[in-house]
Amino acid sequence: MTTLVHVTPGRVVKIPAGNRTRKLPNTAFNVNERDPFWAALIRNGDLTLGEVPAQAAATPAKTATVAAAAPATAQATTGSATK
Repeated sequence: MTTLVHVTPGRVVKIPAGNRTRKLPNTAFNVNERDPFWAALIRNGDLTLGEVPAQAAATPAKTATVAAAAPATAQATTGSATK
């Protein structure tokens, strides 16, 4: 039986693909919920059932950009660079 799932916001799920791993997309996709691998990811909260919420899909990228820019701005303003 297939179920529509997506990666829980704030988590990164990597799956084995041959001798490498690959990151799951942030979009919704179908999985067999009876497969032990997918069932464990759902049970542990790494995957969430249903479509990706529009707000959650846009928030992580925006937050990461703002968080990355904030420390550099604060350091330049205070002049606390180490020499």
